[in-house]
Amino acid sequence: MTEAFELPKESILNIPLMTLVGREEVILENYKGIIEYTDVEVRVNTGVGVVLVTGRNLQLKNIITECITISGTVGSICFLN
Repeated sequence: MTEAFELPKESILNIPLMTLVGREEVILENYKGIIEYTDVEVRVNTGVGVVLVTGRNLQLKNIITECITISGTVGSICFLN
């Protein structure tokens, strides 16, 4: 259906869309809430589970209804079950 109407899958299916800008920034769209936030770890709830971003000097730069920006030195990004 998303292909027939040329709509973005992430919007219709409410799945996260992540954009990584080098190792300095993660932009996460379609998130549900912030579970944990420290300068070395950010856990974010999404429609398909928890996304864990680890690194150094992590900061939440922009927090709006549908998008969050995490900046710092990104070490890893993974999905938790």
